[in-house]
Amino acid sequence: MFLSTGGLNQGYAIHGIVNATVKAELQADELNRVDDFDDLYDQVKMKLIDKAVTKNADGVINVRFEPQIVRVSVGPKYIVLHGYGTAISFLKK
Repeated sequence: MFLSTGGLNQGYAIHGIVNATVKAELQADELNRVDDFDDLYDQVKMKLIDKAVTKNADGVINVRFEPQIVRVSVGPKYIVLHGYGTAISFLKK
C-alpha cells in the first residue's frame, strides 16, 4: 500500500475517493503546540490506508492535506487535519 501526492504514469483503475479527519484538543497551557501536526499526519495517513484497503486498492494518489485551527468561542482550541485522495489499483497485464 502506498500514498502519493502526485499521479502515476501507468494505467490504473479508480476505486473512489478516500478521506479522513483527525483532531487534537489544545488546552490553554498547550497553545505553543498550535503548529504540532506531525502526529495528526501519521493518523490521517493510516486512516487513508485503511479506507483504501477496504476498497481493495493498491494505493492512494493525489493525496492532499488541509490543516486547520478551530476555535470554539470560550472553549478549547483544536488543531484539525483533513486528508483525501484517490484510491487506485494497478491494471493487470
